[in-house]
Amino acid sequence: MSEASTAVLCDASLSGLPLSTLLFYTAMQQEIAIGDFAEQLGIGALSLRQFIAGQTRRPRGRTLELIAQALGISVEEARERTTFRPTAAPRFADWLKEQMEIKGRFSRARLTRETGISDGALRNYLSGQTLPDADQAQRLCYTLNVNPLELAKILVADQTVRAGGQTVSSTTDGVQPDEEDVAAQAVPSMDAAMDEEPIAPQSFNRNNRFMPASFASEEEHLLHLWHQLHPQGRRATLIYIAGLLAEG
Repeated sequence: MSEASTAVLCDASLSGLPLSTLLFYTAMQQEIAIGDFAEQLGIGALSLRQFIAGQTRRPRGRTLELIAQALGISVEEARERTTFRPTAAPRFADWLKEQMEIKGRFSRARLTRETGISDGALRNYLSGQTLPDADQAQRLCYTLNVNPLELAKILVADQTVRAGGQTVSSTTDGVQPDEEDVAAQAVPSMDAAMDEEPIAPQSFNRNNRFMPASFASEEEHLLHLWHQLHPQGRRATLIYIAGLLAEG
């Protein structure tokens, strides 16, 4: 475990922090991108990004062990933190605009100059098209003189909402939903293959699979099910499948 990770965990304000936010914050403190942080942890970069964004809620056992070891916490604590959700926060784009105004009307040119982040990247941040990686987020903290933990919470909450996940109200005072919550069940696990097929009513096809009588082929059935998914659900499904393929 790095000295930066040790210092992070000595902070009492991290009590009750979701594992996703803790990971992003730790990467910020080390001033490295999430891809480099994943390499340091010994896990896939795509898997780590998906977990931080809330697209997966339960890492594989070995992945959880590596994360716990790197952060200097027990596997039990790491597993418990996976059940916590990010606290609701303003969109990062709105937050950044407000900070630029508060800190003496920071221009985009000045922010580019002092952070080393390209003007194009900042333009995308301000329009809400993209979010900064952990190392870029830390640079923004230095320049704007803001609390890195607060920015980590904002960015993880924004990523979670973009991925179709849910956050919890700050008025809950740290009380997190239990694992029986419907939304939590809807998020796929890294442990589980997506091999359960929704059962359609009525007919069977020649391979003894359920299929509505109105569909002429299994392909049409699958296409029908795909179109029934919410756009965010389609995106999450494609990203999840891509992650499985990337991990072999």
